[in-house]
Amino acid sequence: MSTGGRLMARLLKEMGMTHLFTLSGGHIMEIYEGCADVGVPVIDFRHEQAAGFAAEAAARLTRKIGVCAVTAGPGVMNVVTAVANAWRSQTPMIVIGGQAALPTIGKGALQEMDHVSVLKPITKWSVQVPSPKAIPEYLKRAFTAATTGVMGPVFLECPMDILFDKASAENEEIASEIEPFEAPEEEVKAALEILKSAERPVLLVGSQILFSPYASQIRALIEALSIPTFANGMARGVLGERHPLFFLHARKAALSQADVVILAGVPLDFRLNYGSSIAEKAHLIRIDRDPSELTRNRLGTISICADPGSFLHKLAQVFTPPSHAWHSWKEILLQEEKERERRIHAEAETSARPVNPLRLGLEINKFLTPKSIVIGDGGDIVGSAAYTVRPRGLGQWLDAGPLGTLGAGAPYAIAAKLLYPESDVWVIFGDGAFGLNGMEYDTAVRFNLPFVGVIGNDAAWTQIKRAQLPFYGRAIATELRLSRYDKMVEALGGWGTFVEDTAELPSALEAALNAQKPALVNVHIGETDFRKGSISM
Repeated sequence: MSTGGRLMARLLKEMGMTHLFTLSGGHIMEIYEGCADVGVPVIDFRHEQAAGFAAEAAARLTRKIGVCAVTAGPGVMNVVTAVANAWRSQTPMIVIGGQAALPTIGKGALQEMDHVSVLKPITKWSVQVPSPKAIPEYLKRAFTAATTGVMGPVFLECPMDILFDKASAENEEIASEIEPFEAPEEEVKAALEILKSAERPVLLVGSQILFSPYASQIRALIEALSIPTFANGMARGVLGERHPLFFLHARKAALSQADVVILAGVPLDFRLNYGSSIAEKAHLIRIDRDPSELTRNRLGTISICADPGSFLHKLAQVFTPPSHAWHSWKEILLQEEKERERRIHAEAETSARPVNPLRLGLEINKFLTPKSIVIGDGGDIVGSAAYTVRPRGLGQWLDAGPLGTLGAGAPYAIAAKLLYPESDVWVIFGDGAFGLNGMEYDTAVRFNLPFVGVIGNDAAWTQIKRAQLPFYGRAIATELRLSRYDKMVEALGGWGTFVEDTAELPSALEAALNAQKPALVNVHIGETDFRKGSISM
């Protein structure tokens, strides 16, 4: 006979939980005991939001399920931002929230509040577990909800007596694999007929690819199709650093000239100007796990509600590229790529002191290996890094996604280093973003998790300031100090250095990588017009 909390820990491990991310709370401490019983490490953060971000990162990195547990009241409220981020980025995770014991609810118990109602709009399922014996059933339903159709977070509120009372579960079978969501054969055939007559096709691969059962095959499938490809969101790195079918800079030109555009798990949101970036006459083939996304902003010539990986798998089985393999079309895009890269490298050399933001990204990219995991946590600096930093593989780039959340960098890095200790982990921070969860360097030091953080420090919330100045002629609430965040990291037990001159940057990055401690390279970057006008609303 066990308790509810210990039973929950055992079943969550069977579902694929590798670590429990948390911030200490009395309501949930019986779950900690259960994790200790079954050998699941408990990783405690300095803020519940960070614990939630780490659970989201773990889900992406393992392509299974991430789990965090937070105490009642402010604990649950603090994790809301991370849950909302997982909701918008379609990441499957289970969030366990503490609650007062059932007999005391409604009497004014410590930290009591209606968490279920708060979380309901931003989860696949938000519910209170009613009894210890219901735990297996509710965990099964939670896993199914999180991983079926449009993936996302689930919230389980667990009153304290449910976790501490006796519970048992004999021969319970818990799902641990994400079910396939296959593309219908007839719709694949219809897409095939359109592609057969294409002269300027383009494939955009998006975040849903990461959780596809065909994720490990995506590179081979793209090569079989031989279509010029762009990667969006969590799909960055799908074709490695350099590949003849991968294009980074020519997307605007490609979409405006294409006659067939395949959106494989790519929403027509602000990143594609709500669909207007694509030529009006182009045949649009949309594949998405979300049926509502298929009718948003622009209807497709063909719209398929399915796993995008399944669609690409089935299409590659029946499609043979033309003998010319669209060579002239690829050459047009390649010339656009080369010209854009020439301008980027020219811009990167315009300032040596302080460091040009583009040069910063180019220098970081030189250190990346096939195992490197790169995280973007910022606004303007991550926008610049998108042009210069090339992840080496699928799942090796993490950012918060379309919610535009800041502060995920250090928690993501901690999860990445826990799961892939042999990989070097890099975080590109904005100085504003660093301020949200920079204290999690303490967590990294406590658990001996060395990663390299690099701050692009321009003493401003530049993505907003960049819009303010032409609109209003002044900047309000967007100016910071050129602070020595590296000294803060040193005080917490990490390694830090401050760089103002480009000549010092390579040796500083190398020293940080070799520090064997959580490290921070605080880089004073200069102003640039490279991203002038690039604010998304």
